[in-house]
Amino acid sequence: MKAQRVPPPASGPTPRQRSVRHRARRLSLRRGVRLATDAFFDFTHSAEHAKALWSRSDRVWMGSQTFLNWAMSDASIDIPWLVAEVGDAPESVAELRKAVRAELLAYWTEQLDSLPSKSTPRWPPLP
Repeated sequence: MKAQRVPPPASGPTPRQRSVRHRARRLSLRRGVRLATDAFFDFTHSAEHAKALWSRSDRVWMGSQTFLNWAMSDASIDIPWLVAEVGDAPESVAELRKAVRAELLAYWTEQLDSLPSKSTPRWPPLP
């Protein structure tokens, strides 16, 4: 059995989460994580002088640790739950979380390298 036993967010999934989870079911883990990340973060720019990305969804410069924390643990996002039913999801919840984290880190690195740079405002990015 796949890691489909990943519990839904404590307050119940939002309509947005249900929609993304439904669309992700047909995808690979890699593509599902990217679909979910794009849906919830919508990164558009990298910072010129810091390792941060601009999230158009949240209107904030975000560092990698904040990104990982929100993507993995924020009840209104919860990417491991969103992709738990993809065809190539690992068997255990722990393996799923590890695989999702690895995909998120790869996505982060690709976005830092590929998005156009933009001057950051005078406040620092979130960690």
